[in-house]
Amino acid sequence: MADLGISHTHVNQYGSVAKKPLTTRHRLQTVLHGAIFTAAFLFVVAMVCGVVG
Repeated sequence: MADLGISHTHVNQYGSVAKKPLTTRHRLQTVLHGAIFTAAFLFVVAMVCGVVG
């Protein structure tokens, strides 16, 4: 590979993050993102099937 001048000293610094217990805020954000994604997916399905619009 080409030498891009990037130091590989800390390559695994971010990849091998230790498992931390999920905080309440993180859990709430995950649930909220899942709900928004699901609602958007169902809305697109409804548009395609002709239920909405």
